[in-house]
Amino acid sequence: METAEGSAVDWTRLPANVLRSVSGRLADPQDFVRFRAACPAWRLAVPEDGHRRFFHPWIVESSDPNDDSGNVLFYSPASGEYHVIHVAALEGKRVAGYGAGLLLGIDTADELSAVLVNPLTGESAAAPRLPERFRGTPVYGFATDYDPAGDGEAVVAVVYNRPAGGQARGSVALWRRRRDAGAGWATVPAQTFWMRMPQLRARLLAHGPQVVEAEEAAIAAVNGHAHGHVEWIPGMRGAHVVEHNGHARVLVRLEQPAAVIGSGVAVKPGDTLPRVSFELRNTVDPEGDAVEWASAPELQGKVILQSQDSICHVLPASFGLSGNSVYFLSWQRQEVAVDEDGGVGDCEPFGYFLCRWDVIKGIATVVEKLPGDWDRQKPGRWFLPTFKY
Repeated sequence: METAEGSAVDWTRLPANVLRSVSGRLADPQDFVRFRAACPAWRLAVPEDGHRRFFHPWIVESSDPNDDSGNVLFYSPASGEYHVIHVAALEGKRVAGYGAGLLLGIDTADELSAVLVNPLTGESAAAPRLPERFRGTPVYGFATDYDPAGDGEAVVAVVYNRPAGGQARGSVALWRRRRDAGAGWATVPAQTFWMRMPQLRARLLAHGPQVVEAEEAAIAAVNGHAHGHVEWIPGMRGAHVVEHNGHARVLVRLEQPAAVIGSGVAVKPGDTLPRVSFELRNTVDPEGDAVEWASAPELQGKVILQSQDSICHVLPASFGLSGNSVYFLSWQRQEVAVDEDGGVGDCEPFGYFLCRWDVIKGIATVVEKLPGDWDRQKPGRWFLPTFKY
């Protein structure tokens, strides 16, 4: 390239601090990859493993339990692009969970074999074999990052199940991911885990799985479980755990049934959704009282990402996401396309929309329609891409 004076500019000689500053403003990880691919000098100045912050969140298509191809579909609201990423470590495995920039895979031929994978880097960590009590039941899970500035030692994988028929209570198992592959899973009762997740995770990191499991067994032997205690897994009753800064809250999504909203008015970006609202509670009990936003100071000014059958992500307001907001996905009746002759075009009656609930104003609005034909049988879930692990 030449300047106005005609002298050539050698872009490969840009100062490293300038390159790092520019790369740090890229919202989408694919843009970061392209930036580093520009030339060897830029790649050397901006190492992949040194890029430790999270990017703008993606939306990942829920996996088909029969699909073990290793192909995963992501959508980036920041760029408006879809990315199909083939993850070799997930070949022969179903995706059973998402979190901390990682995917949890369960082997389709060996239901007690699990792996954590970073789809951006392809790196994986085989988990210890799941406890025997998870055999023969649908198993799901996620990963959490106790220390976002850490080096990966603080990642905890969580798996849970709910035996069919309601005859047995579900279980939760935690694994502290370590570079030496850790020392196994700590199994605790599902009904005592979710609202104590921050404390149990901290104890796991400090003392290891054997100590946590022994302590929980001793507590259960003394106290037992109260009759009628709420049996719950993520997403039941529209309730989703929000964990942040040592607190566990419950975000409840209230939405009229599809049979009611099916005849509603078509929506477009900018429209309000009066049929959708959220409540914050301190319990998963469906009869629990709502909590005022001011009574949850750790969440004030933050962004909450809520998706179906998942725990919530909490982020600082950045990359165009407004604080004191819940961002969620919703099927809504969409505007019908009209052709040049005034006729109705070929259009699906429902669309998949990214929406925002303003916690202060108590209003839900449509942000954008996800482009393309989203599979209604595979609802989207939030995913936080990172090169950190």
